[in-house]
Amino acid sequence: MILVTGGTGMVGSHLLYRFRESEIPINAIYRTEDSINKTRAVFDSYRKGDAAMVNDINWIQADLLDIPSMEDAMEGISQVYHCAAALGDLSFEEITNINVTGTQRIIDIAIAMKVKKFCYVSSIATLGNPIGSNPITEEDFFNPDALNTDYALTKYGGEMEVWRASQEGLKVVIVNPGVILGEGNYKEGSGRIFSKTYQSQPFYTSGSTGVVDVADVVEIMELLMNSEIYNERYIIVAENLSFKPLLTNVARALGKNPPQFKVRKWMLYGFYALVKIPMILGVTEGISRAQINTLTSDSNYDNTKIKKALGYKFRTVSKTIDRISLNYLKNLN
Repeated sequence: MILVTGGTGMVGSHLLYRFRESEIPINAIYRTEDSINKTRAVFDSYRKGDAAMVNDINWIQADLLDIPSMEDAMEGISQVYHCAAALGDLSFEEITNINVTGTQRIIDIAIAMKVKKFCYVSSIATLGNPIGSNPITEEDFFNPDALNTDYALTKYGGEMEVWRASQEGLKVVIVNPGVILGEGNYKEGSGRIFSKTYQSQPFYTSGSTGVVDVADVVEIMELLMNSEIYNERYIIVAENLSFKPLLTNVARALGKNPPQFKVRKWMLYGFYALVKIPMILGVTEGISRAQINTLTSDSNYDNTKIKKALGYKFRTVSKTIDRISLNYLKNLN
């Protein structure tokens, strides 16, 4: 049996669709009934009417922090795909509880129940800076004392729990995807790239990052879990793109004007300074120095390791954007 955590999130939903006709029983965790509708929307994005297949999944209401419910969910499980994660919109304590403590508890249960293999969905945010102008590889280790976002710190903490499990005999693989583009919830995460662009977003920053199709992410996860590979991690990035061409491609696909105004780093720091006092008072969320650094850094990721390990060929990002934009426009109608 297979367990998927985060089955109502983007990666988890697309992974479940990949397993839709599998002969292996699938357990998926959910927190509220309404959240399963997100998975139905993802299934329907592949083919109209496929949302009905969501009912064939064995849904288990559970919480990563609730050990009894997680023990029930993991009864008889041989493989775990740990896709559940908190993004950066919560407090540091809340993100830590889900991304670190939650991972620790599911790891402990997996070891106790003798799970055969464990896949952890991490992020390129947990990779360190390379030497000089070299591209970032899996060997560029995270510096927890550097200027990091709360999300990066907690995903790194989750990784440390997974590596601890590998020392205790659990076979693990870690994937470090870039910005994941895919159909799903356009109100949060990378889905906001499409909703904000459709609402006309005239601004862009000077940075760049790694981008990948969600279909590539879930396909690679399954290939790794069904291979002899274990105790390894892999950067999952199809292309490295500057933010302007990325947003321009999305605007083109949505029939909107491309971004025209470059927001420079000093401007973002000016905004940071202006909202710092209101942030302390709880008036506005604002932006952190770590987020500014992420938005304005030129990051180049090397995907050689995964391509060699699996002989994998990534999807073209421009075609991915066209497909997702079409789905977004259909949802509007």
